[in-house]
Amino acid sequence: MKLSTALFSTVFALTSLVDATVYCPAVVMPTPPVVAYPSGTAVFGLELSNQGGQYSVPYLFPVLLTPDAVPSGIATLTQAGLHSGWNFGNGGLGYPWCPTSSWLNIVNSIRPWKPLVWGAPQSTTTWKAGYSKYLTANATNTYSESDDFLACKPLAITASEFSKAPKWTLFLLTDGILPTASDETLDKVEVQSCVKTKLFITSVGLMIV
Repeated sequence: MKLSTALFSTVFALTSLVDATVYCPAVVMPTPPVVAYPSGTAVFGLELSNQGGQYSVPYLFPVLLTPDAVPSGIATLTQAGLHSGWNFGNGGLGYPWCPTSSWLNIVNSIRPWKPLVWGAPQSTTTWKAGYSKYLTANATNTYSESDDFLACKPLAITASEFSKAPKWTLFLLTDGILPTASDETLDKVEVQSCVKTKLFITSVGLMIV
C-alpha cells in the first residue's frame, strides 16, 4: 500500500444545529475516504459512497423498509466517494464530520448479508470505527462481530455504464460466506458478481493511491 500526504486546510463555518449555534471546522478537500481493501478483488481502492439518483431505497429493499423510515440513500462503492470527514460518535459512522447529516445504518434482515443505508436519525450504534482502522460491526444478539462486507453489481446498470463508472451495492456480511442464489435482500443485484471485501478508514492527511 503506497501512501501519499494529502494537503488540506481548515476554515470555520457558522452553523445552526438544533436551536444551538455551533462552529464547525469545515475541512477543505482532499480529506480521507473509506476504501475497499485488501487488493486482489474487483472493488479494491473504490470508495464508500452514498447512492443517489435513479435508485431509491424502497426500490432496492421494498420488503425491509417502510415508507416512513426511508433513509437518504444506499451505501455503495464508487471511484469517487465521500471526502468531508467522518463522525464516529455514539458507535456510529456519520457524514460529514460537522454538522453530520447522514449516518450509515445496518438494516435488519434474517439474511447474513445486511443492507447498508445512509440516513437520519442514527439507528446503528454498534460500529467500531476510527481513522487508520477497518470498519467493524460489533456483535449483537443476532450475529457475531464482523469486518467483512459484500459488494455486488446492481442489475439495473448496463455493462457500458458500469465500465465507465463502477458502482457496487454494499452489504454487511455477518457469516463470511458468499451468496449463491438471489433472495429478497439480493433481488436487485447480480449475485454472481458479489465479492467479499473490507472497508479501511484512511488516516487524516493520508490516502491510498
